[in-house]
Formats: sequence, C-alpha cells, structure tokens
Amino acid sequence: MDKLNNNITEGNVFKALLYFTIPLIISGFLQQLYAIADSVIVGNFISEEALAAVGASAPVSNIFIYVVIGLVSGYTILISQYYGAKDYDKVLKLTSTFFIFVTLFSCLLAILGFFFKNIILIWLNTPDAIMQQSIDYLSIIFIGVPFVVLYNLYSSLLRGIGNSKTPLYAIILSSIINIILDLVFINIFGWGIKGAAIATVIAQVISSIYLYLHINKYYTMFKISFKADSRDFPLFYESLKLSVPRVIQSAIGSLGALLLQNIMNSFGLDVVTAITTAYKIDTLTILPIINISIAISIFVGQNVGADNMDRAKEGLKKGIIIILILAVVVTTIVVTYGFHLMKLFGVSNEVAQIGQNFFYICGVFYPVFGLQNAYSSFLQGNKDVAFTSAVNIMSLGVRLILSYALASVAGYRVIAIAEMCSWVFGAVICYWRYKSRRWHKYSIS
Repeated sequence: MDKLNNNITEGNVFKALLYFTIPLIISGFLQQLYAIADSVIVGNFISEEALAAVGASAPVSNIFIYVVIGLVSGYTILISQYYGAKDYDKVLKLTSTFFIFVTLFSCLLAILGFFFKNIILIWLNTPDAIMQQSIDYLSIIFIGVPFVVLYNLYSSLLRGIGNSKTPLYAIILSSIINIILDLVFINIFGWGIKGAAIATVIAQVISSIYLYLHINKYYTMFKISFKADSRDFPLFYESLKLSVPRVIQSAIGSLGALLLQNIMNSFGLDVVTAITTAYKIDTLTILPIINISIAISIFVGQNVGADNMDRAKEGLKKGIIIILILAVVVTTIVVTYGFHLMKLFGVSNEVAQIGQNFFYICGVFYPVFGLQNAYSSFLQGNKDVAFTSAVNIMSLGVRLILSYALASVAGYRVIAIAEMCSWVFGAVICYWRYKSRRWHKYSIS
C-alpha cells in the first residue's frame, strides 16, 4: 500500500510548513539525545574525563559522517523536486542507484575512520588524560557510521516526499533504546565509555532498519531495487552535481572543526569539557531553527518542482517568522539557564561558568543564525547549492582566522566570538544572493 498523501504544494502555506516542521523539530531533538544521553550518563556515572573524551571524539567521527550526509543532500533536493512534479519513476530510480553507491562509500569511510582515529587524535593534541578513552569510544562508534548514513538516506526520501512523521517514530524508538542501554551497559555491566558507544551503535542500527521496513511496506513504488532497469546513472550524476559542493563544504568544515578543536584543546581540560558540553546544549537548543530551515528547503523544492515559485517564496517568509520567534525563545533559555543546564552533565562549577560565558556571547545571535539558515535553505531548494556551500566555507574561514588571530587576546571566549562573526557574515551574503536573483523554476541550472 502506497501512502502518497504527503504533498505540500497545496493548501495553506503556514499550516503546511508548520505541520511538516513539527515532526522534524521533535526528530532533531530526539536524535540529539544520542549524544546528550551519552554525555549526561557518562559525566554523572563515569567521570568528567570520560565526558571530555566523548566531546573530543565528536569532531573526529563527524569528519566521515558529514561527508556522506553531504552526498545525501543533493539527493534530497532532487527527490523533493521530482515528487513535486509527480515524476515518481525518477524518485524510484534515483533512490535505488543512490542506495548502492552511498552504502559502499559509507563502509569505506567507516574503515578509514577506524584505522586513522589514533593519528587524528594525536594531531589534535588531545589531552593525555582522555586519549585512551577517546580511542575506545571511536573504535566502536565507527561501526555505526554506515547505519547513520542509511538512516539519513531513508529519512531524506520520506521527508523529500513530505513525510516527516515516520523518521520521527524511528528516532523515538531508537532514543528510548539508546537511553535504556546506556544505563544498563554503564551502570549495571560497568562497561564504561565503551558501553555508551555500544548503546549508540545499537540505536543507530534499529533506526535504519525501522525506516527500511517501513518504506518496503508502505511505499512499495519507492522500494529499493537492485535490478538493472531500476538504476539511472544520469540521474545519479545530476544528484552528484548538487552533492559535490556540499561534500566539499562538509570535508572543509570537518577539517575546520579539527583546527578549532586544536585551539580548544590548547586552553586545557576544563575548557575542553566546558565548550564541548556547551556545544551539546547549543546543538539541542538551535535544532528547531535548523529543522525549520530543512523544512523550508524541502517545501521550496517541492513547489519549484510543481512550478509554483510564488508559493515557494511565501514558504520562506512564513518560515522566517517561525524561526525568529523560536530564536528569541532559545536565546532566553540559554542566557538565563545556561549554567544550570551545564550542571546537568555533572561538571564542576568552574566548568559550568565557562559554558555560561559561551552562551552569553553566542546566544544573543541565534536570530542571525536563523536568518542565515532560512535564506540558505531557500537557495538550496532552488539548486543554488554551489553558492551556499561557498558561503559556508567562507564563513568557516572567517571563524578560523578570527579564532587564531584573537586567541591570545580573548582566550577561550574567542571560540564564541569567532562563531558569532561567521553567522553575521553568512546571513548578509545569503540575503544579498536572495535579493539579487530573479527567481523562477529554472533560474539555477
């Protein structure tokens, strides 16, 4: 039975965008519970050093995960446009072709990550106190990389055709399992940081299997096929043209994250613990903004596919209203309660105060971050991916230059100051691009 009632090219724009966005926000929130649950349980039941090890490991694993997620981004744009145009045959062929490629590629990246993790951690000047625990954690986490990628592929297909609820159900299931297994493996079995990693991988496997079974049962016309006539390499190459800029952005972004981690590590263990923990809170609080931006991109993609640019632009305007309201809310939360949120992770008062100082600087600029993401998402929905990727790379350059130039003057606060400036830069450039283009269905080749 096929459930093809997820079209967002008709009806009230605000309601269509909001109903599609709410499951995305909840999904993103729950997905972060993988990291949050690990960190809270690790910080409270193992040690502060183990918490720092989980935080220091994230940029290393993200190098490989984000590259493949960048590949999936081009696929998502095409899926939303073809579905909006009701060209379901192309949706099937692109999905089957992409599945084969991304599965093999993600396995290769997982192997590379496993064997090169030690070298990367050493290059990052990872403190000796957390080196072995970081190695232990990453050794297991890399096993789950292919399943993270498959989850993103399946959820991209469903979201691209307007179904944001099913990925939410997958995340609810896997988040509950992740938290339960964290407590069992760490508290009862005493497996330490390895137990946290095992729980995360098991949850990732379950979420990808759930989506695979759901698509096979309810969306049979999009069921992944290995038959020769179900593959379309010209379509695949078209998606790669959209994906490559994002892959380059992801690769450079991951390298930049390592360089920023290197600066962070130079400030000592307390700062590493504080900032990596603050970023977990930061990531959780800005998730609604990011997920609304994802919704804008898919909404725009479907309506561009349906040749309705006016509706696409209206979706952007309504999305910005939602984003600004939420940005003010999350700013208020982190600026007012940042210290107490940090304490939930079992850190000392000194570490919590460093995290609070981070929020004082970054938090007030969340509305700017939201505007950057909104305009960037509109551009991506119109296939202007090369430009948005270039802007993100330049924004990273601004952040790196300021971080290294001002580190000796501003101390650890430079991490927040540099990020804030990169948001302002990105928002201005994306807004300029939006205002300077004459938008119609095929304005971007």
